Amino acid sequence: MIFFSLTFIIIFVIFTFFRFLSSWFDSVRVINLSPEQGDVLLAAARASLPITVFLTVLLSLSYSARKQIKAIFSILIVFVFSGVFCFFFHIGIERISAWDPSLEISGITGHKSGLILTRLNTDIIYLADNAAAPRVISFPDRPLLYQETPVGPESIAVTLPLEEKTPWFIQSVLIDFGIIAREFDSRQNEGLLSFISYTLALFLLLVSMRFLFDSTSWPMANLFLGALVFRFILGFAVFLRSGEVHAFLLSFVNNRIPGFLVIPAVFAIPGILVMIYAVLAFLAGRLRRYDE
Repeated sequence: MIFFSLTFIIIFVIFTFFRFLSSWFDSVRVINLSPEQGDVLLAAARASLPITVFLTVLLSLSYSARKQIKAIFSILIVFVFSGVFCFFFHIGIERISAWDPSLEISGITGHKSGLILTRLNTDIIYLADNAAAPRVISFPDRPLLYQETPVGPESIAVTLPLEEKTPWFIQSVLIDFGIIAREFDSRQNEGLLSFISYTLALFLLLVSMRFLFDSTSWPMANLFLGALVFRFILGFAVFLRSGEVHAFLLSFVNNRIPGFLVIPAVFAIPGILVMIYAVLAFLAGRLRRYDE
C-alpha cells in the first residue's frame, strides 16, 4: 500500500511538471490568439493521470511479485488503490478548477508591430499591430518567408515546422496516453457511473496481468514483458475509442446493455477470464505438487 501510494504520487508530480513545462514550450511553437482562458497546470495534471496509473500498476505488480506477495492479494490491493487514487485525483482536479478560477492563465490576445517570436532559431516578425497583418518568418537555413495573409486556423498565429527529436515509439505512447486522458474527461462529462465503469474495467484488465511477473526467474525480464503487454492494452484502449469500432460494438450488442458499458465490458471480460485461468493454473500446480 505504501509502495503504491508513494509511486503514484511521485510519478504524478513528475509527469505533471514536465507536461506543464511542455505546454509553455508549445506556447511558442503554437501561438493561441483566442481570448479564451485555459487552466494550464490543471490540464497538465489531467493529461498525466492515465500514464501515472499505468506505470504505478506496472511497478506495483512487479514489486509484489519480487516480494513474493500472493497474487490474489496483490491483484486486489492494486485494483482497489488504482480505482480510489484515479477517482479522487480526477475529481479533485475538476473541483480545484471550479473552486479557484485564479489558476486559469490567459493566452496571448494580440501582437504589436515589430514583435519577434523566437524558438530554436526560428523567428516570426510582425509588421503591424494585429495578428492578421503581414509578417516575415525566418526558418534556419531557408530563405525568408513573407506572408501577406497568415494561413491556418483563426485561433493560431503559426505552427512552426520544428524538427522533432523524440523517437517515434515514445511519441506514439504519449499520443495514446493523451487520447486516454481525453476519454477520461469525456466519461466524466457523461456521468460518474460512466467514468467509474470505464476506469475500473480498464484497471481490472491491467491487474489481471499479474501472472506475467512470475513467468520467469528474472525480475527485469518480467518487468519488460509486462511493459510490452501494458503497451498493447493501451493501444487496444485507443483502438476501441475509434468511432467505427465503437459503432460496430454498439450494433453488435443491439441495446442489450447500456451504451456506456460496452467498452468497459470488452475490458472486463478478458480480465476476468485471465484471472480465472491464473487461479485454475495455480490450483492445478498445487494439486500436482500434492500428488507427488
